Amino acid sequence: MSACPMCARIAKMETDGDRIAELPTSWVVLGENQGAPGWCVLLLKEHHEHLAALSAAEQGRVFDDVARVAAAIRSVFPASGRGGGPPRINYECLGNLVPHIHWHVIPRHADDPEPTKAVWVWPEERLRGTMSGEERRALIEKLRAAMGFGASR
Repeated sequence: MSACPMCARIAKMETDGDRIAELPTSWVVLGENQGAPGWCVLLLKEHHEHLAALSAAEQGRVFDDVARVAAAIRSVFPASGRGGGPPRINYECLGNLVPHIHWHVIPRHADDPEPTKAVWVWPEERLRGTMSGEERRALIEKLRAAMGFGASR
């Protein structure tokens, strides 16, 4: 689908500076928003607008990818929550703005000032976060390693 911004991004994924890894059904990128450090987005490789368009087996493979990213986030942020990793990870597949299956995997850290509110209601400045380009690159490498991939590029 040529008008889909996710499809356009996927077509250029090899040069995407936020690319973390290619998984069986998806590409994983570090989210533009880093108000919750480690926020990742999985972009389904094929264009589908709804999970119902996928077979049960395909849905299972997508969920395997989502779980792999969540495990990597927990590994990278081990001391944040009781028992390791963030106390909560939010999984969101919305499609309201971009109708291409994609998942936001959002760690909710122990120091989250509003743990009962959805991130989408945070003020823009808080949503974006203050992570520098260098910090983003370092986090991408840590997440890659936690998923079993070597250094990028």
